Amino acid sequence: ASASCYPGGECEGLRRLEETITARAQWSRDFEKPKTRPNALTPETTVLSPYLKFGCLSPRTFRRALADALARAPPRKGSPPIVQATLHGQLLWREFAYLHGLSTANFDHMEGNERCRQIPWGDDAELLKAWEEARTGYPFIDAIMTQLRTEGWIHHLARHAVACFLTRGDLWQSWERGAAHFDRMLLDADWSMNNFNWQWLSCSQFFYQYFRCYSPIAFGKKTDPNGDYIRRYLPQLRRYPKNLIYEPWKASLAQQRLYGCVIGEDYPAPIVDHAVVSKANMAVMKLAYAEHKKLSLIHI
Repeated sequence: ASASCYPGGECEGLRRLEETITARAQWSRDFEKPKTRPNALTPETTVLSPYLKFGCLSPRTFRRALADALARAPPRKGSPPIVQATLHGQLLWREFAYLHGLSTANFDHMEGNERCRQIPWGDDAELLKAWEEARTGYPFIDAIMTQLRTEGWIHHLARHAVACFLTRGDLWQSWERGAAHFDRMLLDADWSMNNFNWQWLSCSQFFYQYFRCYSPIAFGKKTDPNGDYIRRYLPQLRRYPKNLIYEPWKASLAQQRLYGCVIGEDYPAPIVDHAVVSKANMAVMKLAYAEHKKLSLIHI
């Protein structure tokens, strides 16, 4: 991954803190992480996580700067956001993940991790490689994985989308494989937070609503209906119109040739049918959860 988008060092970390927090008191007050876009062409979050990870910026310095900004911000109209969604809440999530990483044996594995659901994940090297190399045939997913490979950072909701796709959503591969790839590619890869988030997103621990699944098509459309993010990271699809760019396989062969990108030749066809595999995976998750509950009752 290239670090050119986010130069390292303490001076750069402090400069970015000043630019994103100190100079934007009202923005800091109003910040709600779920309302930021995963496919924005310019990050809508602070991107301070790499600086926290490498110790270029301490969480205490971050917290003091945030407290000062919030004290200077004018009163907010309406109800405040839930704590978890605020910038202060993000620091608390970090500490929560660190607590679990410290206190849970084998936290970075499924087996031997007493709090982790034991799920019979698949082991398909080709599916994993296609996901890693942005060859799934789903443009939103592949654009995210391309940004990860080329820039070393992706928005947290983009991480949600590709993690769900690899695990319970579509490809049914182990969260451990995804966490290992993120650990290699992310500038802000953090052992506790990375494994915490992958267990969360795979519904192995912390979050259990496995029937709520990110669509690799509809989710991206909500915040980027024109597909500009896809055009940036998958330029071979740049001539596709917005009604086809998330599902280019639906274009006729004549249209594909007109747009200069033939599916199966210039860009891969979908490696799975999301509508089919997502339902099948939910059924397997239901069985795994039932087995976990049975074992939990035995050990009470």
